[in-house]
Amino acid sequence: MTFIKSIFDHNTSALEQALNLYHKRNNAITSNIANIETPQYRAVELDFKSELESAFEPEVSHSPLKVTNGKHLDLATEGEARFIPDYSGMTKADGNNVDLDIQMGKLSYNSGKYSAAATIVRKKMQMLRFAIQQAMR
Repeated sequence: MTFIKSIFDHNTSALEQALNLYHKRNNAITSNIANIETPQYRAVELDFKSELESAFEPEVSHSPLKVTNGKHLDLATEGEARFIPDYSGMTKADGNNVDLDIQMGKLSYNSGKYSAAATIVRKKMQMLRFAIQQAMR
């Protein structure tokens, strides 16, 4: 994988991060839709700002927790998405605030963004294949 990354410019890394973030956001949205009938369920949204910061500046720690003893549990969420409450829907009588129309709109928007990024990656791979084929002639 490092060979492929060395061939492409820095945009490939950004595309990889974007695809990962859109996938995480998709998981949050589909979880909201799956829990539309669950009493007291609160919709969640991917904390996109924090995810972008950790994707492009992984050495910066955003955790307010400090380990002061070696026996403390490691609560770092490396690789896990950070979710924040989504207050876009109105809270119903059962305490659930998932609005199907809002979530389906977010899902449609997110899948369009994912498809666009995946298309760019696919085009870059086609260019690489073409260059290899021309070099082999």
